Amino acid sequence: MVSHAGRIAIGIDVGTSAVKAVAITESGSTVSRTSAPYATATPFEGAAVQDPDAWWEAALASTRELVEALVAAGESPGPETTTISLTGQMHTSVFLDESGEPVHPAVLWSDKRSTLECRTIEEREPAFAEITGNPAMPAFTVAHTLWLRDNRRHLFDRVRVILNPKDEIRRRLGAGVATEYSDASGTGFMDTRSGHWADAVLERLTLSHDLLPRIVSSHAVTGQVGAFDRFPDDDPLRRLTGTPVIGGGGDQATQAVALGVTEPGRLGLSLGTSGVAFSASAEPRLGAFRHSYDDLWLTLDSTHAAGLALQWFSEVTRTSLPDLAPDPAAFDDLPIFLPYLQGHRDGGGGAPGSFIGLDARHSRDDLAYSVMEGVAFELRRLADGVDGTGASTVHIGGGGARSQSWRQIIANTFGREVRYADRGSAYGAAVLAAEAAGWWPDAAGLEHDEELTAPDPAAMHAASERNRAFTTYSRLLAGVS
Repeated sequence: MVSHAGRIAIGIDVGTSAVKAVAITESGSTVSRTSAPYATATPFEGAAVQDPDAWWEAALASTRELVEALVAAGESPGPETTTISLTGQMHTSVFLDESGEPVHPAVLWSDKRSTLECRTIEEREPAFAEITGNPAMPAFTVAHTLWLRDNRRHLFDRVRVILNPKDEIRRRLGAGVATEYSDASGTGFMDTRSGHWADAVLERLTLSHDLLPRIVSSHAVTGQVGAFDRFPDDDPLRRLTGTPVIGGGGDQATQAVALGVTEPGRLGLSLGTSGVAFSASAEPRLGAFRHSYDDLWLTLDSTHAAGLALQWFSEVTRTSLPDLAPDPAAFDDLPIFLPYLQGHRDGGGGAPGSFIGLDARHSRDDLAYSVMEGVAFELRRLADGVDGTGASTVHIGGGGARSQSWRQIIANTFGREVRYADRGSAYGAAVLAAEAAGWWPDAAGLEHDEELTAPDPAAMHAASERNRAFTTYSRLLAGVS
């Protein structure tokens, strides 16, 4: 293996399905990437929770494997050469007691239990969306917090701090109790213009400011790794003792960094478990969160089931994901798929997940195409709402985007060139670490390894017609359960 000995940036992503860790060098090349999975539990209908202890074990496993790979590649990871940055699923809530133990499983962004709490929030603070940049949604930490207080008071009374997943890993690393602007803006507790916790919201909801961590910039050092000095001498993780840890960013912000959506006029898509459309802007607008850069906002919208929809189809048809690669040019007169397998982001009564127009002549490949196409249509709908500049190119990443078939369907649906890079949120976090260490010039020059997919003119018209049908069915079936 070729040696790249020098400065190292590590990004650790506490995702929805796994912790992923990436190391990059001064050239921007990825030295190694690792992952360790964990499960999501559904204790009752609408609930989605995870165990923070499982995140920690996965973070240890993936980071240990990463350090081993770095050493094997001739690198010397440690406090003199390395900077660590963290990212992770936004909105998900960790409620900790005085001793740092979770009082309740972490409530995920996809959890639907707090719809009533969202109404309470907007009744008590009518200016909530104006202050925080978004209407109250069941995905947000503020809604999870009210649910815990109003439904599990004996647990809420023990809570001393509320963190998001990456910041819980930061705490366990010994690198401080802190968050940064992008994740803070996704809690529903922050005034997105001022960058401070929104006192007006906290007062109206009778919640204490003391429950929330300090906010720092994405590039600020929050502390050094202290947890690994207790490990055995032969544990590779001991090498990282004393390594600086920076603020990092929420997963959508660092995904935007990885794809180069770091200036106004760029549109990005993340095709992971969920599907997200996002664009950078110099001014806040409704639907915007803070970016990982102090003078930028990230306007985004999401659907809960993107890669999840194809994973579901793979499981029910007992087909491996790599085998689901339909030819994007070979299909018409197929069912329309509505990808709402986990409802809608706002918790409202939109259309359910559905195949429309299904009959006995349709094959597995037909339906696989419909699933990919339905997700593409939904991403187009989301993008139309966040793309204020009419970007001519779509920058796309995430595990689902590895499928060339899916990228072609998206290019045809959007009628725009698609630029794909195999760079996820962990890579974007690592870029922030390198910037903070002073050896990465900026995130704008990351296009050298992108794959381009142009729309097929012959398929664009059919895609447009089917997109109109998708929109019509989505509206007609809204409220049907």
